[in-house]
Amino acid sequence: MDLHVNGQTLAYKVDQIKVIKPTQVDQLKIVKGKDLCTWIPYNPKAEAKAKERIRNRLFWIIIAILLPVLAIIISSGTRSGRRRRLRQTRKKNKNKQAKRAVRIFPDSPFNIYRD
Repeated sequence: MDLHVNGQTLAYKVDQIKVIKPTQVDQLKIVKGKDLCTWIPYNPKAEAKAKERIRNRLFWIIIAILLPVLAIIISSGTRSGRRRRLRQTRKKNKNKQAKRAVRIFPDSPFNIYRD
């Protein structure tokens, strides 16, 4: 359900539908720590009878919580992969440098990398 207020559009997800009597005012109280919207449809024929109460939860709050968690999971996986590749690259570079250093004197009897 979309609610348009002061030029903003807020998307709420329905999480509860109840039928209440006009005397059940306690069902309409504000819940601390939750951004809820309660919608009571108007029905002129059944004014004194039970009303349908629809409560919605703000949908973007759920998304706002899940996106950072997902980003952390993805970034931790890519960081470990980068570290592993960096270590492997450094090892390869060290081996290449060692081979180059030995090849400076190719006729040396201490050359372990003979071609």
